[in-house]
Amino acid sequence: MTADLEIISDKKDISHDKLQTTKVFGLLAKAINDGYTTISLQGSSRSSKTYNILIFLVIYCQLRQKTSVSIVRGSLPVLRRSAMRDFFEILGKLNLYTESRHNKTNLIYTFSNGSFVEFFSAESEEKLRGSERDVLYVNEASELKYIEYQQLKLRTNELAIIDYNPSFSDDHWICDVNKDEYTYHFITTYKDNPFLPQTIINEIESLQRKNKSLWEVYGLGIQSIIEGLIFPDIRIIEEFPQYAKSQAIGVDYGFSNDPTAIVKCGIIDDNMYFDELCYETDMLAKDIINVLKPLKMKVLSESADPRLIKEISNAGVLIYPIKKGAGSINAGIMKMKEYNIHITKNSFNFIKEKNNYTYMQNKDGKFINEPIDAYNHCFDAARYYVMGEILGRITITKQVTKEDLGIF
Repeated sequence: MTADLEIISDKKDISHDKLQTTKVFGLLAKAINDGYTTISLQGSSRSSKTYNILIFLVIYCQLRQKTSVSIVRGSLPVLRRSAMRDFFEILGKLNLYTESRHNKTNLIYTFSNGSFVEFFSAESEEKLRGSERDVLYVNEASELKYIEYQQLKLRTNELAIIDYNPSFSDDHWICDVNKDEYTYHFITTYKDNPFLPQTIINEIESLQRKNKSLWEVYGLGIQSIIEGLIFPDIRIIEEFPQYAKSQAIGVDYGFSNDPTAIVKCGIIDDNMYFDELCYETDMLAKDIINVLKPLKMKVLSESADPRLIKEISNAGVLIYPIKKGAGSINAGIMKMKEYNIHITKNSFNFIKEKNNYTYMQNKDGKFINEPIDAYNHCFDAARYYVMGEILGRITITKQVTKEDLGIF
């Protein structure tokens, strides 16, 4: 291994004008210098795993000529919105990005020394069983089946890196990988990320009071099965059925810490279907309008911000705010439970929520009939749809008509 990697492995934190690294970065270099060929990064929420792995891979490619790196995740749309976005943000901050070196069709970025990084999903059977690479990075590896990881690893010549939140049982394939003598396995938590704002720290630590298993996985970074799921039997489907009835859009507003979630909803008999369309923070009214207006569909949203609703309505969106009130959350959840719920496979954040949206636990560890206020943004958007379309809890009359929008 190069002397450069030996030098940076001694540093726990590296900060400069545009980029900040944490303990994770140094542990990666140390693992490679110690001769490990697989690195398993287990961690809590916001422990800086993904971002530091990507920084490391950028530097790794810069130090080594003609190195090939594959960055893989379960779903391509999710990969685009997560690791791929972060990778190109890092290149920009380091002034390394050159558009002519970016093959946007094949999702490959080539460095000036001939090294390259390619992005693809485990859904691509051709890529799984395709060409070799020097370095493999599987983001959120617990999303993959063992056979998918095995096919990738068999075609990796030097180094494999995986990261994940450990919400799985002892029979998961990652547990076997961690026992291998050539695997460097370590755990980091949000406390290892000195750059987290206090609001995020408070949100993570609030899990201690909400659900023990969620706190173990997302707070302590230790392996645990999530208990007390509100919707344990949701089915994942290929795509939203266009012939579904009562189609409309559910919206849950957020801003800095919480995302704005926008979900397409519909019903066929006793089946309810959801497709995540948007899950973004820092969205202004104009950004939300830019998502909603082209859809030309009825919108059912929360009613907490009348001014925001007014702006959206004035832009020509058919929007109905929903009456909340005492008991409305449980009422919406109970109505949803009357249906078989289906979520499209590309609804990454919705799927993550369904794996973590649980009931509260009291001080004795018993579950109570109260959902936690976390992992619920898509669910809240879906619930507003149910409350408006099925339960009829609409607070004000629409300000534009279906005819105005060309909806008949």
